[in-house]
Amino acid sequence: MLMRKLVLVLVIIMFAAGLTGCYTIKVGGNGQQLASSNESGSLVAEKRVWYALWGIVPISDNSTDSMAPASVKKVRVETTHTFLDYIISMFTGLVSIVCNTAEVYEVK
Repeated sequence: MLMRKLVLVLVIIMFAAGLTGCYTIKVGGNGQQLASSNESGSLVAEKRVWYALWGIVPISDNSTDSMAPASVKKVRVETTHTFLDYIISMFTGLVSIVCNTAEVYEVK
């Protein structure tokens, strides 16, 4: 009985490690204007950003500089955790590697 409780606690810790963290996205770019979060737009680019130490240290490019084409004048950036991000991070979070998704929207 004690072993089952221990396994349950370990599974809960594994899920929590994969679903939590601190994430930094550098927003900027090719002279584009940044739109407010309440302006709607169409998705022009997205990428998965990888981090070590549960989100403290970026280990992939965490910048939006090259994501939107130069022809786009006004952008809105969102960072999300997709279902796939959660699944990946549940397993890789055990060794402190997690991810999230950065999305760039063109605002007219």
